[in-house]
Amino acid sequence: MDGIQFDTNKATIRKESGEQIEHIAEVLKAFPKVKIKIGGYTDNTGKAAANKKLSANRANAVKKAVLAKDIKADRIEAEGYGSDHPVASNDTPEGRQQNRRIDVRVLEK
Repeated sequence: MDGIQFDTNKATIRKESGEQIEHIAEVLKAFPKVKIKIGGYTDNTGKAAANKKLSANRANAVKKAVLAKDIKADRIEAEGYGSDHPVASNDTPEGRQQNRRIDVRVLEK
C-alpha cells in the first residue's frame, strides 16, 4: 500500500491516496467473506510511543476511509506497530520513507 500518503506527523490521508483506498474497497466488495487487518508503520525517527500512536491513528484513518465505501466494520481491523518490523534501513531518507507505510493482511477468506 505504498500509494497511501499522509501529511507529515499526522494521520490525515492525502487526496492522492484515494485510488488505493478505492482499490481496497473494491477487493472487499468482490470478495464479501474476506476480512483484513490494516497495519500502520513509521520510521524510527522520534519517540517510540509517539510513533506507535501515529501509526495506529494512520491505520484507523485508512480503516475509516474504507468503511466510508460501504464496507462493514466487522471486516476490518486496524493496528499500529510504530517502527517495529522495518522493511528497509532507517539510515537513509529512502529507507525511512519505505518504513512509513500501511500494510494490508488477509485474516479470513
